[in-house]
Amino acid sequence: MPKFVIQENYKLTGEYLIPEGESVIGRGEGVALLLDHAGVSRKHCRVLRKDREVTIEDLGSRNGTFVNSLPISAPVMLRHRDHIQIDDVLLLFDALDLLDSDITGEQEIRPEENTVVFVQELGQRLATNMAKVIKGKNDIIQKILVALFSDGHVLMEDVPGVGKTKVAQALSRSLSTDFKRIQFTPDMLPTDITGISVYDESRKTFNFMPGPIFSNVVLADEINRGTPRVQSSLLECMAESMVTVDGNPHILRKPFFVIATQNPVDFHGTYPLPEAQLDRFLMRLSMGYPDHETEKEILSSQVTENPLNSIQPIADGSDILRCQALVRTVHVSERVMDYITTIVEETRRHPALAYGCSPRASLALMRACQALAALNGRGHVLPRDVRDLASSVLAHRIPLRLQARAEWASQNSVVDAILEQLPLSRWEEEHNH
Repeated sequence: MPKFVIQENYKLTGEYLIPEGESVIGRGEGVALLLDHAGVSRKHCRVLRKDREVTIEDLGSRNGTFVNSLPISAPVMLRHRDHIQIDDVLLLFDALDLLDSDITGEQEIRPEENTVVFVQELGQRLATNMAKVIKGKNDIIQKILVALFSDGHVLMEDVPGVGKTKVAQALSRSLSTDFKRIQFTPDMLPTDITGISVYDESRKTFNFMPGPIFSNVVLADEINRGTPRVQSSLLECMAESMVTVDGNPHILRKPFFVIATQNPVDFHGTYPLPEAQLDRFLMRLSMGYPDHETEKEILSSQVTENPLNSIQPIADGSDILRCQALVRTVHVSERVMDYITTIVEETRRHPALAYGCSPRASLALMRACQALAALNGRGHVLPRDVRDLASSVLAHRIPLRLQARAEWASQNSVVDAILEQLPLSRWEEEHNH
């Protein structure tokens, strides 16, 4: 049943389950939800639920009703995670139950849900949904979906304000799954992420209080502002999908997807991520600045409201798990494996690199290529899939030698140079045969 989570004076004070039919919110007698605040009218607003639709309408209240910070003058249909402000009261609309029944229901599984066509269709819908917020970055959106369907994690590295956090928020709003955001600061402790055991005096025992890492989609914002001790608390979570607190293991529910953002290392107050943690990320991506026309489109789309408020969930956790399973069925030929292995071996021999990629990098590149092929509706990986993803998957795993930094702009340029030395035509011809 949909509900309002009630927050008063910045504290959660209760929940209100929204029944079928009409409900009135106010501080007068006979209202369904009583809010005893001076700024709330006796009959402030009306909520109408019909099947899966919930609408809210202001009843000519003195101070008005605001949905997502905008005043309403006509009935407005509510979406999951909308917030309604009535004087000093905030009502958070939770419609996960409706979304689950709407998305999954008791429907029969279509034949294509057991093929990569299902991955392609769902990927297209998610990409379209996210593109409402993230303008002109379709390649970034596709690579994030590649990482999601590969059961990997993504590191977004760029200057502040180019949309790194928006990408994670757009994805989380497109999925009817749990979402948590962790804002890293230098004074954080590992328990701020993993959780802590609290002593219960009445029961004479310790109870584990889960941290924000216990979620399906986790945004680790400005991860390199946290100290190395805090950063390392993510290692086990990302690699094993498990958290150990006080010697007790706690399994993280799948799907589990981390999008971490970081500022360039030369910014003040940053701690470079250790190589072991960088290796846990499937990809490192960079948003980059938008072009002139795209930035104008960004401005025009946010004149009146945040486009995030227009996004509705279109998939749930079970859909993502099904896609991750289907991705594993995509065929990888011996020639494609040879191409991946050759690229990785070249990184180990390149004079500009302190060391090359590990077998984990080879596996990550193969999994990412399987996901990209499935998103394109193919049941097999092509060599060009490897070429398209190699830089994003491999570059952050290979540090430049100090003396090579004057010649090479970044690790990405080294990977690109390796790809140029390995003509794609050789593996494409052999693959066709």
